[in-house]
Amino acid sequence: MKHKYGIKFLAATMLMWATIFCLPVLSIAADGTAVIRVGVVAPLSGPAAWAGAAIKEGADLLVEEVNNTGGVYIKEYNKKVKIEVIYGDSQSKPANGVTVAEKLINKDKVDFLVGEAFHSSVTMAIMELAPKYNIPIQSWMPTSNEISDKIKANPAKYWNFWKGDFASSAYGKTIHETYIYLEKKGLFKPQKKTIAFVIEETDFGRSNADSAFELMKKAGWQKVAYEVVPIGHNDFYPQLTKIKSLKPDVVVSCFTALNSGTSFVKQFQETGMTSSHMAIYYPLYPELIKNTKAAANYLIWTPLLLNPGKIEYQAKFQERFKKKYGKDINNQNGAGYDGMLGVFVAFKEAGSIDPKKVVNALSKTDYRAVLGRYQYDLERHELKDGLDYIPIPTAQIIDGKNKIVWPPKMADQEYQNQPWIR
Repeated sequence: MKHKYGIKFLAATMLMWATIFCLPVLSIAADGTAVIRVGVVAPLSGPAAWAGAAIKEGADLLVEEVNNTGGVYIKEYNKKVKIEVIYGDSQSKPANGVTVAEKLINKDKVDFLVGEAFHSSVTMAIMELAPKYNIPIQSWMPTSNEISDKIKANPAKYWNFWKGDFASSAYGKTIHETYIYLEKKGLFKPQKKTIAFVIEETDFGRSNADSAFELMKKAGWQKVAYEVVPIGHNDFYPQLTKIKSLKPDVVVSCFTALNSGTSFVKQFQETGMTSSHMAIYYPLYPELIKNTKAAANYLIWTPLLLNPGKIEYQAKFQERFKKKYGKDINNQNGAGYDGMLGVFVAFKEAGSIDPKKVVNALSKTDYRAVLGRYQYDLERHELKDGLDYIPIPTAQIIDGKNKIVWPPKMADQEYQNQPWIR
């Protein structure tokens, strides 16, 4: 009972002093200590639960490291304050994401909202809360161009929303520039410059495909198929049979679900496709090679963001991650760690929990982390991509190993022709 009343007294005292000196009010944790509360909306159940769990692992490691040093120094209170994270499950559904986000803001009184950590579609719903609540809101992994298009069109409405990832147009640029490079080098010879897409029915899938085609179109390419399937779809024989009859030079596939990627790669081989195959995202799963075995050989894909064998910062992160979790890192672990690091840096640079000061600090983001250098395009509130920021390379699977083949400055080996191309 004493502990309960002690916490209430501390909270009342802090509120009184905050009121007297016009300071923002710090939250009080269950143990009575002052904390900065960060709410994170992520898919913790449902079809993308694996992603939410992996993002959480990375984020939790960063919070543990920060709190072990005493937390974030808040100048207004002249003290270090620890970070407390409260997670909410979107179940990969936009409506659920909004409900959870409002609960985190109104009931849990978070000082910073991550909404969402993974899905573009959920992010696009949550970002509409920005003008209503005026607290710092940031997404972590969503890449859809639509998010940034909305910000650019109405910066006053979305002043406090920041997209903590690069644009999906970065994938489009990688696909376009990879094939242009391969053609110039004589490593790939398109017959008719035709391209087909098989993608999942998400903002992520459509945005990546549309961005890629717009660039390919300018280079004289034509689109002959655009097949859209639900998340988790695994029967691609109808789509592949149709596409095979069209004989496109390139087939681009884009899925976030492992089972979809596994099925597509196997069925691509089984149907005797003769097109070059470029995959987006799903080969990030280490299980893809195990599940598809020889069928994945020579597949090219993007983005291979992790290469701890060559990048010292990633090697050190993997060492710390493995010590805590007993396994190697994946892309989502890195994104969760980097995203939460960005939250920490924003509060550290602001020296405050005042929303306007934190958002101002966010706008000046410039730090090096697991996946690259984080800096914002201020017009679109999204991260910059490229060799000097977050590189989006193309990899190729050879004998069960992923090697970067583009851009040349990052390449581990030269592209090897996909043997099924005729």
